[in-house]
Amino acid sequence: MNKKILLIEDDLILQQTIADFLNSSGFECICASTVKEGKQFFDKTFYPVILLDLSLPDGDGLDCISFIKSIWNDSGVIIISARDKLEDRVDGLNLGADDYLVKPFHLSELYARINALLRRNFHLQASIIHFENIEIETQDRSVKIAGEYVDFSKKEYDLLLYFIENKNRVLTKESLFEHVWGENSVFMDNSDFIYTHINRLRKKLKKHTGENYIKTVHGFGYKLEIH
Repeated sequence: MNKKILLIEDDLILQQTIADFLNSSGFECICASTVKEGKQFFDKTFYPVILLDLSLPDGDGLDCISFIKSIWNDSGVIIISARDKLEDRVDGLNLGADDYLVKPFHLSELYARINALLRRNFHLQASIIHFENIEIETQDRSVKIAGEYVDFSKKEYDLLLYFIENKNRVLTKESLFEHVWGENSVFMDNSDFIYTHINRLRKKLKKHTGENYIKTVHGFGYKLEIH
């Protein structure tokens, strides 16, 4: 597994502390202090995980996210920031960040978040996954249904893959949040939020397969059933 991590953080003491911890934990941490410097790094090398501060000397880290995803869509982005407003968290996640960790944080929690993100994104051992007439190519995150490519948003794709990997198992709302949204507590108690995303996925699957694969298990969660 690629263990490279790009850390974009302008607080040099915190940057060194995180880098030393990650390097001693088996990762290879590359550091940048500005938006410009960070772009020069990830323009050339694939990093499975990018740790991104928001308040950088030459710009807002939020503006980097779409650039990162346009070059390496499979890079996981964890925002690390002292900005704890709900709007910042929502903006970051909507722009494509995979997780949001508010400063100050324990290094052990950062380590856990990184490993959770790597587990979610590491599917190289099974690059093609089949379910009924659905085929998922995990290398390029594409989905075919009955031989035709169908567009899914990143979160729809992540949900679909997680359901298929756990077909016929009941998945709780909490496990779905942990897997797809990286244990972000912003939305954990918002049932409407998870329902909206699952309902969109249901409708798209129904449209292209004619089947309602995702069932609600009242009082427990959701389950992908084989027909």
